[in-house]
Amino acid sequence: MYRPAAFVLRGLLFLTSLTILALAVTLIKGQVLDTSPVTTRYTTFTGGFGMITSGLGLLLLSLPSLETSLPQLVPIALDTLTSLFFAAGGIAWAVGLRGVDGCSNYPNMLFNPLLNQGSVDLGNGKTAYGVIGDGDDDGAIMGKLKGNCQRAQADEVLQFICFGFALSLVIDAVLVMRRGGRGGVAGAYVA
Repeated sequence: MYRPAAFVLRGLLFLTSLTILALAVTLIKGQVLDTSPVTTRYTTFTGGFGMITSGLGLLLLSLPSLETSLPQLVPIALDTLTSLFFAAGGIAWAVGLRGVDGCSNYPNMLFNPLLNQGSVDLGNGKTAYGVIGDGDDDGAIMGKLKGNCQRAQADEVLQFICFGFALSLVIDAVLVMRRGGRGGVAGAYVA
């Protein structure tokens, strides 16, 4: 049965997951030295997983015959996993970005491995940072750091938003199941 709230939530989850994936891929493509941080790579996983589960959920909502042939707990389990993955991703970004101070503390951003596009120890107390290109002045370096920081903070916030969407879908599915089935026609809805 068509459930508008679940349909809208799944659509929003899909679009937000796509945005998370795009931001993470942009950060990974900007990585110049060494490999990209685990947090950024994990974010590509959460974005892709969120797109897959929300796409599957949209398919199940659109095709009632498919919805009735699949055990009810499968979408609930997938949505639960999705919410946990997004919560973990948001927490990882929050921990990794502490000390950045709203993208205005440039020394902390330069030393942050999530933002500096990689670093290599050159010896003698010198370090090369991927964000510093040949001929870059301070303004260009600060602009790159600020852009990376804003993308990273957007990924953090969107991870928590997707956590909320996925958790809402779990709660909605459990309520529908308790009311008497997939369509929720057996019981009265109480807000």
